[in-house]
Amino acid sequence: MAVTARKRTEPTAEGGIGRFLREVFDELRKVVWPTWGELYRYTLVVIFTVIVLGIFIGGTDYLLGEVARRFIYGAH
Repeated sequence: MAVTARKRTEPTAEGGIGRFLREVFDELRKVVWPTWGELYRYTLVVIFTVIVLGIFIGGTDYLLGEVARRFIYGAH
């Protein structure tokens, strides 16, 4: 069975930067932006999640460090 290679077609730059920016603007108009209330709530959720995960990761790091210090290194 013969395998033939197809020539790959490269996208052309028809319209240039002006067309690109116009299409970007058109797509941004389709976006459903959050209200200020939603934005405030989402921001609080993100901040709370980061704090909780930071405490969890920091606590786990501390506990594992203490276990390593006491049992692996034999420090009292």
